Amino acid sequence: MVMRHGPTTERGDPFPIEAHSFRISDLDEARAFCAEFYYDVDLDLLDKIRPLALAADLVRLGPVTVGDIQFGADVAIGADLIDAYHINMPIAGAIGSEHRGAITVASPRRAAVYRPGAGAHAGRWSAECRSLGIRFDRAVLEAELSALLGRPVSGPIRFGASFDTTHGAGLTWCRMINLLRSEIANPHSALRQPLVAERYAQGLLGGLLFAVDHQYADALTAHAPPVRPRTVRRAVQVMEADPTHPFTTAELARIAGVSVRSLQEGFRRHVGFSPMGYLQHVRLGYARDELRHPVPGRDTVAAIAHAWGFGHLGRFAAAYRERYGESPSATLRGR
Repeated sequence: MVMRHGPTTERGDPFPIEAHSFRISDLDEARAFCAEFYYDVDLDLLDKIRPLALAADLVRLGPVTVGDIQFGADVAIGADLIDAYHINMPIAGAIGSEHRGAITVASPRRAAVYRPGAGAHAGRWSAECRSLGIRFDRAVLEAELSALLGRPVSGPIRFGASFDTTHGAGLTWCRMINLLRSEIANPHSALRQPLVAERYAQGLLGGLLFAVDHQYADALTAHAPPVRPRTVRRAVQVMEADPTHPFTTAELARIAGVSVRSLQEGFRRHVGFSPMGYLQHVRLGYARDELRHPVPGRDTVAAIAHAWGFGHLGRFAAAYRERYGESPSATLRGR
């Protein structure tokens, strides 16, 4: 049984929001749920007494998916490949798992972290265990890190295998996630408003980067990145506010109140991209998110490329492959 709560926005709306509630007793349906919202998984029932009784209440705010999940029976679950950043944060019980050769036990006091490009396998997820499964789109999280540092980064982010959720930045982030979880079933929540949801999702992205150890952590906490000039910030803001607009460098220079040459030099020094390169960077991130979560019967590579301002499909495909290491059609097919 599937129940859907709250708005699901169409492309072109300010920010996509989805809320769902699942109650599933069939193994194949449970595997399909995991594939739709998380990853292709191997899921097997280990319990000889209790049947599967999957309960999952889930919310998706753009690039962030948070699911409150309990299987209701002992199961073994694993994914051969994770293509996003993922957190397991149990509310009750514990989950032991293997990822990149390390064994990690997630509990209500410690969350487990999984990086893209490898698999993860839990030997047993007990019937009593209830956990939040939190998925972050890889491109968007890496772009957020780049924005916080004020310079491009080369992913993936090498997060530590786990982090403490009982104090410091880990506790703060845990509370933010739990607030979102508590609002899943509230149809009147402010978090269902696209402008609020977008900023909250961005806070979750940034908060994770400060809560978990990684190779850029010292650079994030050592000092604030150099402040970009007002003119550069203005151009960045208008592009991020309306990434499908057919901006030109000349138009952005007029908006910023500087010459084209000055704007180009400002972006080179303070952003690491040209103005048009930065716009392409933003658009590619949104296009990838839609390719990974297409609307059946509507979304094609061409439709998504054109919707995000790419007029030439060949150049879109080449830029996409260079950044993500696969073709847009491969992403759309889920491979």
